[in-house]
Amino acid sequence: MIILVDDIINEREKAKLHFIKIQSQKLDYLGEFKENIIVALEKQEIERNIIHNEIKEAMSDSRAVLLKLRRDIPFDCIKPYIEEAEKIGLRYTLVDDITFRGNIGLVVVSQEPLDNEDKNVVVESAAKVFIDAGLSEGFIYAEGQKICPEHYKELEEKLPEYLDRFQEMNFFDRLFGKVCPIDRFDKKER
Repeated sequence: MIILVDDIINEREKAKLHFIKIQSQKLDYLGEFKENIIVALEKQEIERNIIHNEIKEAMSDSRAVLLKLRRDIPFDCIKPYIEEAEKIGLRYTLVDDITFRGNIGLVVVSQEPLDNEDKNVVVESAAKVFIDAGLSEGFIYAEGQKICPEHYKELEEKLPEYLDRFQEMNFFDRLFGKVCPIDRFDKKER
């Protein structure tokens, strides 16, 4: 009988620890359970004023029911996400709670639990993607713009899946004095 009592106590302790872990996760994900998070984005990524395609895709996901944004992020940074939510008819809310911890600034929430306990739901930093590939951080600020043939070729070699986010400058662009935004960024950073 002693073994059974120990087993019961161990199971009770495991259940308590699991409950505490889940409640703790809610503080990380703006009051939502991690299992209901389709995708999350860190505050500093939102403040870069670059709309992440991963977030737009998650907002359009049929399981998405809510977009939550931290109220302490400047409005001009969250406005594009709010406009996107309104355009597709996704409900959104601004949250403000001193108990939230961590860097999460935005979450796209599903009504039903997802199998994502072991999955990282936070979108990787755009700068990290380019830097890890051996490219300039300037690429994140040049998305949607024309870049010089040298940088376009470099991108084609190192991150070809990102080519559709850029256009290559042509002879006339250079002739009329257009400067590659990546060169401009790199010059400013020095």
